[in-house]
Amino acid sequence: MDRGFIDLLREKARSCRARIGIGLVNPSGDVLESLASAKEYAEIVAVGDTAPEGIELIRSDTPEEELIRLLMSSEIDGAVRGNISATKTMRALSGAGIDVMRMALLELGGWAFFLAPVGIDEGDTLRGKLELARRGASFLKMIGIEPRVSVLSGGRLEDVGRSNRVDTSLAHGEFVAARLREDGFDASHRGILIESACGDDLVLAPDGISGNLLFRTMLLICGATAMGAPVLTDEIVFVDSTRARSDFTGPVILASALVSMRCGR
Repeated sequence: MDRGFIDLLREKARSCRARIGIGLVNPSGDVLESLASAKEYAEIVAVGDTAPEGIELIRSDTPEEELIRLLMSSEIDGAVRGNISATKTMRALSGAGIDVMRMALLELGGWAFFLAPVGIDEGDTLRGKLELARRGASFLKMIGIEPRVSVLSGGRLEDVGRSNRVDTSLAHGEFVAARLREDGFDASHRGILIESACGDDLVLAPDGISGNLLFRTMLLICGATAMGAPVLTDEIVFVDSTRARSDFTGPVILASALVSMRCGR
Protein backbone atom coordinates (compact mmCIF):
# COMPACT_ATOMS: atom_id res chain seq x y z
CA MET A 1 0.00 0.00 0.00
CA ASP A 2 1.13 3.56 -0.58
CA ARG A 3 0.31 6.75 1.28
CA GLY A 4 -2.95 6.93 -0.66
CA PHE A 5 -4.36 4.32 1.73
CA ILE A 6 -3.81 6.70 4.66
CA ASP A 7 -5.56 9.45 2.69
CA LEU A 8 -8.47 7.06 2.09
CA LEU A 9 -8.72 6.38 5.82
CA ARG A 10 -8.89 10.12 6.50
CA GLU A 11 -11.69 10.51 3.96
CA LYS A 12 -13.64 7.58 5.41
CA ALA A 13 -13.21 8.85 8.97
CA ARG A 14 -14.16 12.42 8.10
CA SER A 15 -17.33 11.34 6.30
CA CYS A 16 -18.35 8.89 9.05
CA ARG A 17 -17.41 10.79 12.24
CA ALA A 18 -18.12 7.68 14.30
CA ARG A 19 -18.55 7.91 18.07
CA ILE A 20 -15.11 6.84 19.32
CA GLY A 21 -14.18 6.37 22.98
CA ILE A 22 -10.60 6.90 24.14
CA GLY A 23 -9.01 6.16 27.52
CA LEU A 24 -7.39 9.23 29.11
CA VAL A 25 -5.71 9.48 32.50
CA ASN A 26 -3.65 12.56 33.34
CA PRO A 27 -2.88 13.29 29.66
CA SER A 28 -0.23 15.78 28.55
CA GLY A 29 -1.08 19.06 26.93
CA ASP A 30 0.06 17.68 23.56
CA VAL A 31 -2.36 14.76 23.87
CA LEU A 32 -5.26 17.08 24.69
CA GLU A 33 -4.37 19.35 21.78
CA SER A 34 -4.24 16.39 19.36
CA LEU A 35 -7.72 15.24 20.42
CA ALA A 36 -9.12 18.71 19.95
CA SER A 37 -7.88 18.53 16.35
CA ALA A 38 -9.09 14.94 15.90
CA LYS A 39 -12.72 16.06 16.34
CA GLU A 40 -12.67 16.57 12.57
CA TYR A 41 -12.69 12.78 12.18
CA ALA A 42 -14.88 11.47 15.00
CA GLU A 43 -17.25 12.31 17.80
CA ILE A 44 -14.79 11.66 20.62
CA VAL A 45 -15.72 10.46 24.10
CA ALA A 46 -12.94 10.60 26.70
CA VAL A 47 -13.08 7.92 29.40
CA GLY A 48 -11.00 8.64 32.50
CA ASP A 49 -10.24 11.86 34.34
CA THR A 50 -9.64 14.60 31.73
CA ALA A 51 -10.92 15.78 28.36
CA PRO A 52 -10.19 18.77 26.12
CA GLU A 53 -12.79 21.52 25.94
CA GLY A 54 -15.68 20.51 23.70
CA ILE A 55 -15.18 16.74 24.16
CA GLU A 56 -17.52 14.61 26.26
CA LEU A 57 -15.94 13.15 29.40
CA ILE A 58 -17.12 10.01 31.16
CA ARG A 59 -15.33 10.01 34.50
CA SER A 60 -14.16 6.65 35.78
CA ASP A 61 -11.68 5.32 38.32
CA THR A 62 -11.47 2.15 36.21
CA PRO A 63 -11.29 3.57 32.66
CA GLU A 64 -10.08 0.28 31.15
CA GLU A 65 -13.22 -1.54 32.25
CA GLU A 66 -15.54 1.37 31.46
CA LEU A 67 -14.15 1.84 27.94
CA ILE A 68 -14.74 -1.83 27.11
CA ARG A 69 -18.20 -1.76 28.73
CA LEU A 70 -19.18 1.19 26.53
CA LEU A 71 -17.83 -0.60 23.47
CA MET A 72 -19.51 -3.94 24.10
CA SER A 73 -22.85 -2.27 24.90
CA SER A 74 -22.66 -0.26 21.63
CA GLU A 75 -22.76 3.05 23.48
CA ILE A 76 -19.75 3.95 21.34
CA ASP A 77 -19.03 2.78 17.78
CA GLY A 78 -15.37 2.05 18.39
CA ALA A 79 -12.59 2.57 20.90
CA VAL A 80 -8.96 3.67 21.12
CA ARG A 81 -6.91 2.60 24.15
CA GLY A 82 -5.26 6.00 24.53
CA ASN A 83 -2.87 6.26 27.47
CA ILE A 84 -4.51 3.83 29.88
CA SER A 85 -3.00 0.50 30.93
CA ALA A 86 -2.46 -2.00 28.12
CA THR A 87 -2.53 -4.98 30.49
CA LYS A 88 -5.80 -3.97 32.16
CA THR A 89 -7.46 -3.01 28.86
CA MET A 90 -6.50 -6.26 27.11
CA ARG A 91 -7.70 -8.18 30.17
CA ALA A 92 -11.04 -6.36 29.99
CA LEU A 93 -11.33 -7.18 26.27
CA SER A 94 -10.54 -10.84 26.90
CA GLY A 95 -13.06 -10.88 29.74
CA ALA A 96 -15.68 -9.62 27.29
CA GLY A 97 -15.01 -12.63 25.06
CA ILE A 98 -12.72 -10.94 22.51
CA ASP A 99 -9.65 -12.93 21.42
CA VAL A 100 -6.95 -10.26 21.38
CA MET A 101 -4.70 -10.33 18.31
CA ARG A 102 -3.40 -7.07 16.86
CA MET A 103 -1.46 -5.67 13.94
CA ALA A 104 -0.08 -2.13 13.71
CA LEU A 105 -0.57 0.23 10.77
CA LEU A 106 2.61 2.17 9.95
CA GLU A 107 3.58 4.64 7.23
CA LEU A 108 7.25 5.19 6.42
CA GLY A 109 8.60 7.05 3.42
CA GLY A 110 5.35 6.73 1.48
CA TRP A 111 4.96 3.00 2.26
CA ALA A 112 1.90 2.11 4.35
CA PHE A 113 1.78 -1.39 5.80
CA PHE A 114 0.53 -3.50 8.69
CA LEU A 115 3.04 -5.13 11.04
CA ALA A 116 2.37 -8.14 13.29
CA PRO A 117 2.85 -9.46 15.87
CA VAL A 118 3.45 -6.33 17.95
CA GLY A 119 2.47 -7.70 21.36
CA ILE A 120 5.50 -9.29 23.03
CA ASP A 121 3.47 -12.37 23.97
CA GLU A 122 1.82 -12.85 20.55
CA GLY A 123 2.96 -15.25 17.84
CA ASP A 124 4.95 -17.35 20.33
CA THR A 125 3.96 -20.68 18.78
CA LEU A 126 3.70 -21.85 15.20
CA ARG A 127 -0.04 -22.32 15.61
CA GLY A 128 -0.42 -18.83 17.09
CA LYS A 129 1.67 -17.24 14.36
CA LEU A 130 -0.32 -18.96 11.62
CA GLU A 131 -3.61 -17.90 13.20
CA LEU A 132 -2.38 -14.30 13.45
CA ALA A 133 -1.26 -14.38 9.81
CA ARG A 134 -4.60 -15.73 8.63
CA ARG A 135 -6.59 -13.26 10.68
CA GLY A 136 -4.43 -10.36 9.56
CA ALA A 137 -4.75 -11.24 5.87
CA SER A 138 -8.51 -11.84 6.22
CA PHE A 139 -8.92 -8.53 8.07
CA LEU A 140 -7.24 -6.67 5.22
CA LYS A 141 -9.47 -8.41 2.69
CA MET A 142 -12.51 -7.43 4.77
CA ILE A 143 -11.60 -3.75 4.43
CA GLY A 144 -11.08 -4.03 0.69
CA ILE A 145 -7.37 -4.87 0.33
CA GLU A 146 -6.10 -7.93 -1.53
CA PRO A 147 -3.03 -8.29 0.66
CA ARG A 148 0.52 -9.02 -0.33
CA VAL A 149 2.07 -10.70 2.71
CA SER A 150 5.74 -10.90 3.67
CA VAL A 151 6.68 -13.56 6.24
CA LEU A 152 10.00 -12.86 7.99
CA SER A 153 12.24 -15.32 9.81
CA GLY A 154 15.65 -15.51 11.47
CA GLY A 155 18.04 -15.83 8.54
CA ARG A 156 18.56 -15.95 4.79
CA LEU A 157 16.95 -18.96 3.15
CA GLU A 158 20.39 -20.45 2.50
CA ASP A 159 21.36 -20.21 6.20
CA VAL A 160 19.88 -23.61 7.05
CA GLY A 161 22.30 -25.50 9.26
CA ARG A 162 23.90 -22.52 10.99
CA SER A 163 21.96 -23.07 14.23
CA ASN A 164 18.93 -24.96 15.47
CA ARG A 165 17.17 -21.70 16.31
CA VAL A 166 17.68 -20.30 12.81
CA ASP A 167 16.61 -23.60 11.25
CA THR A 168 13.38 -23.60 13.27
CA SER A 169 12.64 -19.98 12.41
CA LEU A 170 13.19 -20.58 8.68
CA ALA A 171 11.00 -23.69 8.74
CA HIS A 172 8.22 -21.81 10.52
CA GLY A 173 8.41 -18.95 8.03
CA GLU A 174 8.22 -21.31 5.09
CA PHE A 175 5.29 -23.18 6.66
CA VAL A 176 3.24 -20.02 7.38
CA ALA A 177 3.81 -18.59 3.88
CA ALA A 178 2.80 -21.91 2.29
CA ARG A 179 -0.38 -22.19 4.36
CA LEU A 180 -1.35 -18.61 3.44
CA ARG A 181 -0.88 -19.41 -0.25
CA GLU A 182 -3.09 -22.48 0.18
CA ASP A 183 -5.72 -20.14 1.64
CA GLY A 184 -5.56 -18.03 -1.53
CA PHE A 185 -3.36 -15.19 -0.28
CA ASP A 186 -0.31 -13.74 -2.05
CA ALA A 187 2.39 -14.61 0.51
CA SER A 188 6.18 -14.82 0.32
CA HIS A 189 8.75 -16.04 2.82
CA ARG A 190 11.46 -13.35 2.89
CA GLY A 191 13.73 -14.82 5.57
CA ILE A 192 15.56 -12.04 7.39
CA LEU A 193 15.51 -9.70 4.36
CA ILE A 194 12.97 -7.19 5.62
CA GLU A 195 14.07 -4.76 2.91
CA SER A 196 12.53 -7.08 0.32
CA ALA A 197 9.13 -6.64 2.01
CA CYS A 198 8.98 -2.96 1.09
CA GLY A 199 5.72 -2.29 -0.74
CA ASP A 200 3.85 -5.27 0.71
CA ASP A 201 0.69 -4.81 2.79
CA LEU A 202 1.31 -7.11 5.76
CA VAL A 203 4.70 -7.86 7.29
CA LEU A 204 4.88 -10.77 9.74
CA ALA A 205 7.80 -10.65 12.17
CA PRO A 206 9.30 -13.92 13.49
CA ASP A 207 7.73 -13.38 16.94
CA GLY A 208 6.18 -10.75 19.19
CA ILE A 209 9.47 -9.58 20.70
CA SER A 210 11.10 -8.90 17.33
CA GLY A 211 7.84 -7.40 16.06
CA ASN A 212 7.67 -5.02 19.01
CA LEU A 213 11.32 -4.06 18.49
CA LEU A 214 10.63 -3.38 14.79
CA PHE A 215 7.60 -1.29 15.69
CA ARG A 216 9.44 0.79 18.29
CA THR A 217 12.47 1.27 16.02
CA MET A 218 10.36 2.49 13.13
CA LEU A 219 8.14 4.71 15.27
CA LEU A 220 10.55 6.16 17.84
CA ILE A 221 13.84 6.20 15.92
CA CYS A 222 13.05 6.22 12.20
CA GLY A 223 10.13 8.66 12.40
CA ALA A 224 7.40 6.39 11.00
CA THR A 225 3.80 7.43 11.48
CA ALA A 226 1.80 4.93 13.52
CA MET A 227 -1.96 4.87 13.02
CA GLY A 228 -2.59 2.33 15.80
CA ALA A 229 -3.09 -1.42 16.02
CA PRO A 230 -6.62 -2.74 15.40
CA VAL A 231 -7.73 -5.89 17.18
CA LEU A 232 -8.39 -8.54 14.51
CA THR A 233 -12.05 -9.32 14.98
CA ASP A 234 -15.29 -8.65 13.13
CA GLU A 235 -17.18 -8.21 16.41
CA ILE A 236 -16.01 -4.73 17.47
CA VAL A 237 -13.68 -1.90 16.43
CA PHE A 238 -10.84 -1.47 18.90
CA VAL A 239 -7.54 0.26 18.09
CA ASP A 240 -4.62 -0.22 20.44
CA SER A 241 -2.13 2.64 20.82
CA THR A 242 1.21 2.95 22.56
CA ARG A 243 1.39 5.29 25.55
CA ALA A 244 4.72 6.56 24.17
CA ARG A 245 2.89 8.77 21.66
CA SER A 246 1.77 12.35 22.27
CA ASP A 247 -0.66 12.57 19.34
CA PHE A 248 -3.67 10.24 19.10
CA THR A 249 -5.11 11.66 15.88
CA GLY A 250 -3.98 8.61 13.86
CA PRO A 251 -5.66 5.98 16.04
CA VAL A 252 -8.87 8.05 16.12
CA ILE A 253 -8.82 8.29 12.31
CA LEU A 254 -8.22 4.55 11.98
CA ALA A 255 -11.02 3.64 14.41
CA SER A 256 -13.54 5.96 12.74
CA ALA A 257 -12.54 4.75 9.26
CA LEU A 258 -12.88 1.09 10.30
CA VAL A 259 -16.38 1.76 11.58
CA SER A 260 -17.18 3.27 8.20
CA MET A 261 -15.66 0.38 6.24
CA ARG A 262 -17.33 -2.31 8.31
CA CYS A 263 -20.75 -0.70 8.48
CA GLY A 264 -20.94 0.91 5.06
CA ARG A 265 -21.40 4.35 6.60
